[in-house]
Amino acid sequence: MELQEYNAREIVQEINSVLPQKINLFNKRGIIIASTDTQRIGTFHGGAARVIQENLDELRIYSCTEYPGARPGTNFILRVDGEPIGVLGITGAYEDILPLAQVIRKMTELIVRDQRLTWQQARQEHQRQQILSDLLMRSETFVNNETVEQAAALGIDLRIPHRVLAVGLLPGQSDAPLAQSYAAIAQRARQIDHTILSCQTRTTLFLLTRSQRQDSLLDFAQQLRGMTAPALPVCIGIDNFHADAVQLHAAAREAQKALLSCLRKGNVFIKFYDQINMEIFADDIPDKTKHAYIHKIFSDYSEQELQEAIHTLEVFLSMTAPLRGLPPRCSSIKIRSSFTCARSRSARDTIPALCATAPCFISSSTFIRIFICSSNRCK
Repeated sequence: MELQEYNAREIVQEINSVLPQKINLFNKRGIIIASTDTQRIGTFHGGAARVIQENLDELRIYSCTEYPGARPGTNFILRVDGEPIGVLGITGAYEDILPLAQVIRKMTELIVRDQRLTWQQARQEHQRQQILSDLLMRSETFVNNETVEQAAALGIDLRIPHRVLAVGLLPGQSDAPLAQSYAAIAQRARQIDHTILSCQTRTTLFLLTRSQRQDSLLDFAQQLRGMTAPALPVCIGIDNFHADAVQLHAAAREAQKALLSCLRKGNVFIKFYDQINMEIFADDIPDKTKHAYIHKIFSDYSEQELQEAIHTLEVFLSMTAPLRGLPPRCSSIKIRSSFTCARSRSARDTIPALCATAPCFISSSTFIRIFICSSNRCK
């Protein structure tokens, strides 16, 4: 380990705020990387280089001519856990700086040790997040004896079954950046259960818990919602039980499907995977396939019949909007807007556009049923 420039500058500023001495910090090559005299930064100091090369505890310098770039003062080697990491130089006569020299040296070593610990913790957290991400995205090919040991070293015991919760925010309900909001939610989750593991993706916060019973999971989800509302109105999807870490990817997909169902409905905030129906596979169907299916259904409809279908959908969404926690006319306006944007096309071309819009409010299966069962063909 070597003293880094950005750490050294912080140390000099910290010490200079309480002590008046002129201080220099050197790297292992004898280069000044931080100083109360900023003009000396980047210059070579022969005395500091000798301290490192010969592993000297201290070196007193009485004249500017003794070493290149040196001034009268004392240089002390800096060690953390017995390892030399740099040199501390204090300018001035030895008799003048001696009372505070060892204090400054110890302060510097303590600050460096604290910075090193912070760096190690950040590195471990990065490794932990990488392992959790791999588990949730590809556990089937990721889990083996080696990764189980790596995870254990980072505090993740894959021998214990974990349930997966997917957490998301209702659209437009928070002004804070998503990553910042998810960090706050994860912190509150650990206040409820300190064993909780968390992992953020671009759109979703995943929580892994050792709790297995449905009632315990529901209680946890309700507590989390209570602690985050109203500033962070969260929806939570919960997986089915999986006994093996190899199945964590499948568990994450289940939790995310349950979450998407909550976000789509807007008035149900906690849902288990076994509570969803058609959405189990509807979200896996590509939009291109959905559009092709809608085209197929309405391929022989007249322009008037299509206009009636659009009107039926508008009425349905407008009437059910309050049930989803939306303003009464929100859904109707959304559909009307889609229709207006497609005005240059025929109503037949507008149907697929509405198909893409509808999942924001209702499931694809419901969307298709409305069109089919409310059309003149079903009467």
